[in-house]
This record gives sequence, structure tokens and C-alpha cells, in this order.
Amino acid sequence: MLLLENAPRTTDDIDIFWLEEDAFQQTRGTLSEGMLAIARKYKLDPGWLNYLTQIILQNDIIIPNGKLWKQFGPLHVYIPPKEYILALKITAGRDKDIADCAILLPQTKIKTRRQAQKLLDLYILPDAQEEHAEQIELSLNELFKN
Repeated sequence: MLLLENAPRTTDDIDIFWLEEDAFQQTRGTLSEGMLAIARKYKLDPGWLNYLTQIILQNDIIIPNGKLWKQFGPLHVYIPPKEYILALKITAGRDKDIADCAILLPQTKIKTRRQAQKLLDLYILPDAQEEHAEQIELSLNELFKN
């Protein structure tokens, strides 16, 4: 997502989320083999195509409809709303996520901590917010210092 926003830093990976969970489970092994083959051929980190977010968060988030960005035969690449990415990054709360939030925040209508919390409530389920409460609190404190 930040690649599309001309972020000032490079990314280490491309995050993917397979919309059809059953198909993801059936093709995960083949996908991993393909990723490793490409990583070896082009000397990339083996995790260059990252589906860990799906494994870790699939039961913790509400996935919005994305906008079709590119289509390569049967592969359709959708881009989620910026607000969704912002909610995920606030929840993750790592330094690089906070830096990414600083890029995304001005591109949204989110201006206050209260609005950011409503955004989290829209995309991050209550149990996940509770589990990640410390990271979320730190993120919100950093982003909304007032």
C-alpha cells in the first residue's frame, strides 16, 4: 500500500491477504514453494510475499472490499482502503508502522484520537483490540500527542 503512496522508505515485503480462505488453505503449500523459487532466483528474502498477516489476524479483523488495482489473467489484485491499512498499522504499533501511519493519516479524514478509535472499531474486532491494547495505546499516543 505504501508503495502506491510513494513512501520515503522501501518495503521489505508485499503483504497479501487471500480473500477465499478455503482456497488459501488448499494452495498455501504451492504458494510457499513458488515464493521460495522466486526468492532463490532473484536473491530475495524468503518472506518477500508475506501472508503471515492473514494467518495471525484472520479472525481478528473485518476485511473491507478493496478496489481492483491490477489484473493478471485469473489473478486480481485489490487495494484496500487507506483507513483499513491505517487501522492495521495502529494495531501493530511497531516503529515502522507508526512512521507509515504518519504518511497515511493526512490522506484520510481522521483528525482526532476519537476518530481513530472509531476506525479501529470498524475494522479491528473487540477481542483483538483488547489483545493489542498496549500497542494501540502507544500508537494513538504517538499519533495524537495533543
